[in-house]
Amino acid sequence: MKKRRRAIWFLAFLSVAGGYVGYLFGWRHGLPEAPPHTRVKPPLDKLPALSVCWLETGKIFDNTGSSLLIRHPKGDLIVDAGNSSHFKDELAPYSFGDRFWLRALPGALGPSLLLPAALTAAGADPAKVRLLVTHAHIDHVGGLMDLPSTVPVLMAQPEIDWAAPGASSGVGVVPAHSARLQGHMEPIVFSPTPYEVFDQSADLFGDGGVVVVPLYGHTPGSVGVFVNISPSLRLFHVGDAAHDWRGLEKRLSEPPVLARTNWDTAKSEAVLSSLSAYHAAAPDVFMLPAHARQAWLRAFGEPTRCLH
Repeated sequence: MKKRRRAIWFLAFLSVAGGYVGYLFGWRHGLPEAPPHTRVKPPLDKLPALSVCWLETGKIFDNTGSSLLIRHPKGDLIVDAGNSSHFKDELAPYSFGDRFWLRALPGALGPSLLLPAALTAAGADPAKVRLLVTHAHIDHVGGLMDLPSTVPVLMAQPEIDWAAPGASSGVGVVPAHSARLQGHMEPIVFSPTPYEVFDQSADLFGDGGVVVVPLYGHTPGSVGVFVNISPSLRLFHVGDAAHDWRGLEKRLSEPPVLARTNWDTAKSEAVLSSLSAYHAAAPDVFMLPAHARQAWLRAFGEPTRCLH
């Protein structure tokens, strides 16, 4: 029995190590330039008094599992929830290979700190927040399992459809998360109002403070979230539409080890090209790929810090 356990742990170590070597050094190809797009700069002269805090619940190497806590006069909003503390149990329905892959990569990002504790430490009430997920993968929606059951979840309609029981396949939406989401999801309603280089947008509070744009490709309903603290201090959380800073800045495809997470690779790469072009055109906007800890440090300086 001891030899078997040692063998399993050794294989797990090799899987983690191999996954991250592939993540860091795997071959990546350059992507075509995005077609030119007119930039529609938003009015930023009457923004609400809001703050945004970096809540980090897990990390490994230069990768982070993090949430944004947006404290708006109309209520607290979280962007992404990280992993669940019940992560291992929730993988029971998967094959041995998929369990290994999920534990080695998204599972390596914690949580070392539970989301309710991080929220409480930041002065927010976990029972009085809303959660907006950039997409419904395990390491972005999993932390919902540790929040009170009454917390509503904002998602794009294609993502809501994809999160229905049995609608996704492979390592898509975890069945336990799908069950928890049912009856608690609220659709993000996009209008044909151009915003920056995006043809549609949703102003969540109606005051320009938090604006959501569709980034469909990595998953059917992936979204990005602009948080406008002031005209000169703006964040753009892009979820996994860009997996790391290098891919965003150099317009590179994702690491091969992560290719299986894409719902539509062609659409995902087109979105990444457009984000790369936008970054070049708007270097003053802090772009936040969900797991690129370097980018979060550049914006916040350190975890738990809040920007006002």
